[in-house]
Amino acid sequence: MNHEPFPTPRQYFRLRDTRPRKRFGQHFLDHSATAEQIVRCAEFDASDTVVEIGPGLGALTRFILPLAARLHLVELDRDLATYLEENLPAGSQVRLHRQDAVTFDFNALAEAAGQPLVVLGNLPYNITSPLLFHLLDSVQAVKRAVFMVQKEVGARLTASPGTRDYGVLSVLLAVYAEVKRLFTVGPQQFYPPPKVESMVLRLDFKHPLPPDLPPFGLLRRLVSIAFQQRRKTLHNSLKGTYGGQGGGLQDVFAKCGVAPGLRPDALTPGQFVELCKALKESGGR
Repeated sequence: MNHEPFPTPRQYFRLRDTRPRKRFGQHFLDHSATAEQIVRCAEFDASDTVVEIGPGLGALTRFILPLAARLHLVELDRDLATYLEENLPAGSQVRLHRQDAVTFDFNALAEAAGQPLVVLGNLPYNITSPLLFHLLDSVQAVKRAVFMVQKEVGARLTASPGTRDYGVLSVLLAVYAEVKRLFTVGPQQFYPPPKVESMVLRLDFKHPLPPDLPPFGLLRRLVSIAFQQRRKTLHNSLKGTYGGQGGGLQDVFAKCGVAPGLRPDALTPGQFVELCKALKESGGR
């Protein structure tokens, strides 16, 4: 990609007499020092296969290119994808995927690369949760990710049991990854500026996973049902789905040592795992 001159978001849209697309939740990082810091936080080298989600105008890409021998760019916006394609350096080990990151096959790419992937991205706010669920469903394919997300969302993703922000993704991420808050980014660093602050997170996925960990789909279903009405007790939340199985729900709670009168936000991620294992052993699906 051409590094100099490298158009700012304002220059790019002024030259084309267009504007960022609201339906894609587009807010372009316009601060090179922050972009470089995000890339440094991923700590990858030339042996890694790197995937950038939503490269846009290349704010992160320009700093990834000198470091990564194998880079995959996943961009849904057709105009931005064309811009990137036209500006990628000739003969580079970069492949552009014109598709939604939520449908990207991380498993197939990791298998082809022969190793788990490093994933980066300034995530559009409207795809953060679906993308994280998709990554968790492909957890063996990713070893590390660095994402910029809405600060409010970042607080939920890193929340502890017993707090207001604790929820489904808080639990699932804690089971499968070590999640760290790195730094916050103000709205003035974007074009157009969003109405909220952003937060950069690093996710180090656990490899290998414990062999007795329940399948992701079962654990996600359990945690999602438990938090659908978070003011209810676990027994009342789960009885409609799991109450009719062999042995009875009370026996399941007793087996895993979880009190049925607790609310879901009182359980640690490890307790959810034990509850899911007990449900699975007693026939729960």
